[in-house]
Parts: sequence; structure tokens; C-alpha cells
Amino acid sequence: MPAQDQRKADSLKQVLQGSDTLSPLSKLKLISAISTFSAAPQDKLLYADLLLDLAQQAGSREYRAKAYQFKGVALRRSGNLKQSIEHLFLSLGEAIDGNHIDLQVEAYIEIANTYISNNDFKNALAHQKKAIEIIRLHGNKEQLAINLLNTGFVYYTINLLDSALLFYNEAEPIFDAIGLEIGKAYNLGNRALVYWKSGDHSTAERDLLKTIEMLEPLGDQFGMADYHNQLGSIYLEQENIESAIYHTTKALVMAEVLDLKQQIRDASRLLSELHEKKGNFQKALIYQKEYIAYKDSIENAESTRRIADLRTAFEVSLKEKEIDLLENRQSLQRTYIIIAVILLLLSIVLILFFRQRFFTAKLMANNERREHSEKIKDLLTAQETKTLQAMVEGRDHERKRLAQELHNHFGSLLATVKVNLNGIDKGAIHNHHILTTLIDQACADVRNMSHSLNMGISENFGLIPALKELTTYLCKSGEVEVELSASRCEGSLDFESQIMVYRIVQELLSNSLKHADARFLSVSLTFFEEERLISIVVHDDGVGFDPGKIEQPGTEGMGLESLMKMIKNKDGEIIFDAQPGKGTTVTVDLPISVNTDLI
Repeated sequence: MPAQDQRKADSLKQVLQGSDTLSPLSKLKLISAISTFSAAPQDKLLYADLLLDLAQQAGSREYRAKAYQFKGVALRRSGNLKQSIEHLFLSLGEAIDGNHIDLQVEAYIEIANTYISNNDFKNALAHQKKAIEIIRLHGNKEQLAINLLNTGFVYYTINLLDSALLFYNEAEPIFDAIGLEIGKAYNLGNRALVYWKSGDHSTAERDLLKTIEMLEPLGDQFGMADYHNQLGSIYLEQENIESAIYHTTKALVMAEVLDLKQQIRDASRLLSELHEKKGNFQKALIYQKEYIAYKDSIENAESTRRIADLRTAFEVSLKEKEIDLLENRQSLQRTYIIIAVILLLLSIVLILFFRQRFFTAKLMANNERREHSEKIKDLLTAQETKTLQAMVEGRDHERKRLAQELHNHFGSLLATVKVNLNGIDKGAIHNHHILTTLIDQACADVRNMSHSLNMGISENFGLIPALKELTTYLCKSGEVEVELSASRCEGSLDFESQIMVYRIVQELLSNSLKHADARFLSVSLTFFEEERLISIVVHDDGVGFDPGKIEQPGTEGMGLESLMKMIKNKDGEIIFDAQPGKGTTVTVDLPISVNTDLI
């Protein structure tokens, strides 16, 4: 519903008279505002035509849509419903082609209003539904409230009062929220008419008076004329003749100023009846003649309109189909765009998917090759470790055999020589004492050599005694002090594990003696039964080194390289904690097998 304000319209007309310096767009906006605020149909029609000419020159669909809408509304208020509906459909077509959502909604609303004027409530409700669908999507509260107001009026007209009241009550808080005074006024006035039809005359009277009071500062004489007429009818029913004459007379004056034929007809009929009741038959006759004149004029116009409607019904139907085609075309265009976007996204997803699959397959192939290489490397490492272990075991057996041979054969032989020498008279041999001393020395050397060769773990003693013997032997040199501590290791390990631990300790001590220049060594063993893990810690106070630059030892003995390979092959871990000048700590965590005799 246009926000009519004739005073604003007159003020803007003065601005337009000096608009030679205005830009075309500014002039379009100014004339559009004048058309919006104009209350008189002829005034609105004049400026709508001017707006349409300028919009055609500027090639603006938006202002062409507005111009057709203003013209359609003006024609409707002048009673020319045929041309009104045609111009409103032109407005709708321009709005759809230009994709102006607000103007589409306004066009649907005004088309519905025109159908209401023609008492075609079915088509009115159909176009109001189209308007409300768009409004719900785009959330224009003002348009929603207006459409609810118009829909409520249609239900009121067809006497579905509960439905009408429902729409008016929904519209009321929206008008309050947006502060649209004219909307609030019309909503209040139309709801008052529902109360009147429902029999609540006091509420209807109160709200209609308040509605007229709200419309007066807005300059909406069209609405005031209509509501004054309604008040006249209410007061007539209440037999309040003076009040009825007062309001109906005001309605007639306003209707004549605006040339509102239907309202002039209704006011004249009501005034004739009121003056007749009052006994003023001369005035009653005057108003009766005026009523008949306007009634015949309107009926002739309606008769002509019905004939014209029969002729143009097919044209209007074609126009509606054309609008539907425009809407379908827009819908199809949107659908095609959506499908194109979906296909593009799908293509991107497929490209990314197959690209990822390619990289994944390549990565898996590389991983498989790497794993294969690692397996081969592990097999070679395991074989090398087994070979080294076999070499060490062979060397141990050989040393043991040599030690036994020295002890059992040469030791016994020297002992026999010594016994025989002691059986000879010392005086018979000049250097008897020297020979005895040399034999004793030879026996001691053979015993020491045998002991050195057989140093390690024997099946009769075990790991801890062997390590004690090793540390004691190292301490005898007097150049280094060695400390040994062991926790829960006695009898816990099987023989092969004891051999391995002994060799690790032996190799670490050997490396410290060779490279660390240490004065103090400590060896700590801790066995964790639940984890089946032994922790070996060897510490020295030597010169230290940079762990990142570990010198690879030679092949003599097991060697540090062989030791590290053996530990890794057994799923163990070796950690070097060293700094130059601050000593070295080596920690070995080694999974081992327990002594099954203890289980």
C-alpha cells in the first residue's frame, strides 16, 4: 500500500520545477517519490506517465516497473480496472526481467488489490500467495505486513471473519516493529470492521475513530473517507443520527475532492436515509438523486467494464501465461547455473580424488620398496650378527681348549719335572736352585696364561662371578678402578643371555680403556622381570666425545659396530650420553630370555 502524503508530494513538486541541474537518475528518483506520495489518482497518473517517459529514455527496467505500477494503481482508483491490471502485469514483467525482487512483490500485491476491486477474490488470493512466498524467502517485513493486511481484507470481504482476524493480528506486531504508521492505521481500521460484523460495535467505533485520528496527519483522505462512511453506518445502526450525519458528510466531502465515485455513491445513499429519518425530506431527496446519478454512472461503467472484461479476459490470460513463462525461464536459468556449478565442483572433486589415488598408489609402491629393502637389510644384518656370534663362540671354544691344554698337559708336565728335580740331591746339580725357580716361574706363567684364556662365563659359575672376576682382573693393573653393582640378575638369565650381557660389558669396558683415558669405571646391571628386560649402564670419567661423531671401531674383537648391530637385532636400544671432557655414560636396554629352570 503506497504511503500517501499529499503534502510531501506538493513539496517535491516544487523541487521538480527547479530540477534542470539534476542528473537523469536523480530526476527519476524525485518523480518516483512524487508518484508514491500523491493521493489524487489523476495526480498520480500524471507523474507516473512522466516517470515512464524518462525511464524509457534511460533504459531503466526498475523505474519502468515503478511507473507501470504507479499508473496501474492510479487507474484502479479511477475505476479503470482493465487498464489497471494490464499496467500492473507490465510492471511485474519488467520486475522479473530486471530481477527486482521487491518490485515483483509489490506488483503481485497491487494485482491482488485490483482483483479485489473487481470482486475476483480467487485470483486475488492466488497472487497474494505468490507475493507471500517471495516475502518469506527474502524476509522483507514491510511487504509481509502489507500482504497480511490485504489477505485479511479479502477474508473479511468473503465473510471469513476468524481468518481475517488471524491475519490482522499477525500483521499488527510487524507494523509496530517497523514503525509504519499508515500500515498500523489501516490494520486497526480493517480489524475494527471485523469487530463490527462480529457484533462488537463499541470496539469497532473506538478503533475506527482512532484510525481516522492516525490517518489525518498522514494526509490519507482516501482512507479517512472510507472509515468515516463506515462510522456513519455504525451510528445509523445505533440510531445515533447526528453522529452518523456528521461522519457521513465528512466522508462525502473528502470523496468529492478525490472524485471517489463509489464512496460518493455510498455516502449519498446513507445521507438520504439519515435525513429521511430526521424528517428533512428535501435534503433526503437531494442526496437520493445524487445517489441514483452516481449509482447509474457506476453501473454503466461496470456494465461497460464487464463487456470489456469479456473481450480482454483472453488477453489477460495470455499476459499471465507470459509472466509464468518469464518466471519459469528465470527458474530454468537458475537451475542451469546450479547444475553447472555442481558439475564443476564434481569435476574438481574427481580430479582431486584420482590425483590423490595416484599419489597414494605411488607412495604405497615406494613404501613397499622401502619395506622390502629394509627386510633384506634386516636379513643381512641378522645373518652378519649370527656370523659374528658364531665367530665369537668359535673363538671362545678355541681359547677354552687352549687353556685346558695348557693347564692339563703343560701344567702337569711341568709339575712332573719339578717333582723329579726335587728328588735329585741339591748338591749333585750345581744350579739346582735356579732350575727350581725357573720351573716355578714356568708353572705360574702357564697357570696365568690358562686363566687368561679361560676368562669369561663358565657353565659352573655364571654371569655375576664372571664379571667380578673381570673387574678384579682390571683393577690389578693399578691404573684404573672398576666398580660393579647388580640387582636381581643372579640366576634370572638363561646361559645364552648371560654370554651376551658379558660380551656387551666386556666390549664397553674395552672401549673405555682404549679411548677414554679413564681413572674410574662403573658397571651397573638391573633386571626387570615383568618386562623381561635387563638394563646395562657403563660409566667412565674419561675424556668423553661427541656422540654425533662416534668413531667406528675396527674389526678386532666384537667391535662397537658389531655390538650395536647385535643389540639392534635383539630389539634392544643403546644410548650414548657423552660430552667432551665430561666422561661417558652408555646405557643398553636389552630384551632377554629368562632362566626356564626358575619358571
